[in-house]
Amino acid sequence: MRRPRRTFTPEQRKKAVEEFISGRKSAIEIAAEMGIDPTHIYRWKVAAEEKAKGARIDALEADGHDPQAARKILKLEEELEEYKKKVGELTLINDLLKKIPQRSSQSESELSGLIDTMKNSARKRKPAK
Repeated sequence: MRRPRRTFTPEQRKKAVEEFISGRKSAIEIAAEMGIDPTHIYRWKVAAEEKAKGARIDALEADGHDPQAARKILKLEEELEEYKKKVGELTLINDLLKKIPQRSSQSESELSGLIDTMKNSARKRKPAK
């Protein structure tokens, strides 16, 4: 016997997405509390992001930009955010590498795992053009 379909108000969805994005709770924890599958949380997050993009484009158009220019501005803003994240990651790695003693006698660096992880994640995140 199937459970009846549940509906959630926009406020409930927004609260769930905010808790997920803030990192206070994982999608699994939120989904368990609400009695739903975690994929719903991910879908709601994507929908919220798309809604925010649409609102930003509308705001740019209200400021006098044509729709094509508004989309271009939004794309450039997203690109800027990606670069800021990358600079933050690289700054963190650089700071950690500065803490490594020069020519340490250890056979393996304390940070080798982090460096390998960052290299692997950089390969996976190459933007599609």
